[in-house]
Amino acid sequence: MRNMAILTAALLVAACNAPDGARSDTADGDAADMQQGDMATNAAADPAMAAPPVSTGAYVAQAANSDMYEIQAGELAAKNGQSQQVKDFGRMMVTDHTKSSQDMKAMVTRANLGTQPPARLDAEHQAMIDRLKSAKGEAFDREYMTQQMAAHRKALALHQGYAQSGDNTELKGFATQVIPVIQKHHDWLEQNGQGANGTTAGVGTGNRSGTMQDGSMGTANESSSANRAPRATGSTTDQ
Repeated sequence: MRNMAILTAALLVAACNAPDGARSDTADGDAADMQQGDMATNAAADPAMAAPPVSTGAYVAQAANSDMYEIQAGELAAKNGQSQQVKDFGRMMVTDHTKSSQDMKAMVTRANLGTQPPARLDAEHQAMIDRLKSAKGEAFDREYMTQQMAAHRKALALHQGYAQSGDNTELKGFATQVIPVIQKHHDWLEQNGQGANGTTAGVGTGNRSGTMQDGSMGTANESSSANRAPRATGSTTDQ
């Protein structure tokens, strides 16, 4: 009888202790999940945090590909865009990225970095250009604006990352100077680019009537100045 009482008491103690241990393990897991969530949130708020540091050679190659793509895509937009916004934005991309491309090439030569920007687009950016070439009419505008939003997010993260942790002082200075230009493009695209419903917001074609951003009805030519593409800077430091 005494042994039975002792066994019963032992089982009761074990049963009481088990939930505490389980709760402790759950709390530890919840804390880890919260930490990972905080890291993801911080990375989304600051694109540079999400991008690992790149070497000087990789930065030069990626920045050059970004510029070449923007120039070629901008030329296509100026020629094939259906809306005036797309045409104007494309022309600005040609102007701004031609300037930044020339500035970087001059800096690379002056700094004698032992690396040169590539002369041709990489496979990723060439595929993007090919999609633009095959798109017609309003499909072109949608494809162009969608590409531009993704390209400018990536370019912004690239330049911000190198400006913070690059291993060449002169190129870090260049990255710092070009960031405001990319940021201006990025901000305009955030406001006037891809809408939540998957259509290209703020981009109309021809004189077809439609609903304006203020809720009034009007034609595409009556869009407000807030939706117009910002002017080309002409310089990486001209803000």
